[in-house]
Amino acid sequence: MKNECLITNNEKIAKDIYELTLELEETLAPGQFININVNRPDLLLRRPISISNYENNRLKVIYRTVGAGTKALSKIAIGNKLDILYPLGNGFPLVENKNVLIIGCGMGVAPMLYLAKELSKNNNLTIILAYQNKDYAYLTDAFDNYGNVIITTDDGSIGYKGNVLEYLKNNKLNFDTLYACGPLIVLKNLDLKYRDIKEGYLSFESRMACGIGACYGCVINTKNGLKRVCKDGPVFKLGEVVYD
Repeated sequence: MKNECLITNNEKIAKDIYELTLELEETLAPGQFININVNRPDLLLRRPISISNYENNRLKVIYRTVGAGTKALSKIAIGNKLDILYPLGNGFPLVENKNVLIIGCGMGVAPMLYLAKELSKNNNLTIILAYQNKDYAYLTDAFDNYGNVIITTDDGSIGYKGNVLEYLKNNKLNFDTLYACGPLIVLKNLDLKYRDIKEGYLSFESRMACGIGACYGCVINTKNGLKRVCKDGPVFKLGEVVYD
């Protein structure tokens, strides 16, 4: 679906990181994403951004200003409208009555907030939020409402010193189901570590052109052949993806 949505907030919440709030009546599922036209004629491709939260007809997404598109987005003022495509992708399956481990790394933290809110209704949650350092940390307080929160930073400026893989190596956690989003190297290591012993779902990041599965620009190799991250994902089961 295509819609023009009113911007009610667009503020910086950490170093190079912004939270955008849009008015939207239709509910989207945790793990899905939207595709945004940033209102620049020289930037033809839309920007895919994961849903961070949805409540009371307010859709929140969080993005990092790393290129011309996201930098242009950060300068669009409240009161303007954005042309978005939604809902895109397949969201996270929601389990019940489980001990759940949620892992968000870097910008992969953003889509895990909405997921944590929904899962906390019927599960016990342990949540690991992994950042480069304290300057890039965001949403840390928001997760406190949904489970036991563990923070890691590469330099130890807040929380555990080390990355999430190091934390898991040195600390035993009891969980039945894993949910994770972050850089490919993290997802690969989590997948290889837990695919034969745990239930789990991983949300993959990819460069996208159309966002609706038409261009095949974001294919990923799986045990069932090539699949499109935007259309068949971005969420895949543990053990489904084949790594080169």
